[in-house]
Amino acid sequence: MPTETYAVRGAALKTTGHYGRPGTRELFCGRPAGGRNGIFAAVRGWHLCKRCVRAEARDRAEAEAVAAQWRTEAVEPAGMLVSAAPAHPRRPVQLALDGMPHPPEQGELFAA
Repeated sequence: MPTETYAVRGAALKTTGHYGRPGTRELFCGRPAGGRNGIFAAVRGWHLCKRCVRAEARDRAEAEAVAAQWRTEAVEPAGMLVSAAPAHPRRPVQLALDGMPHPPEQGELFAA
């Protein structure tokens, strides 16, 4: 669960923590979000809003299900052409100092 909790905007008592809906200025229970109140978690009598806890858990479960669906789908789309590897690999081409490719026979002259 997220550790960041918020108060209801304009609340006189901040003894209830609420989870903020990502990307909005609202809480999961539909109220407008005020300032952060995570520091009140140590205060006796402090608790979390039940509607926020349930809605945040439901939202997190839906997000995990979507993420699991994306992880299990095939990486290669259907109908994609797969070309076979060449029968024999190409020989390496030596590059000269000018950056132009030269035939391998010319490189063999200087190999000794």
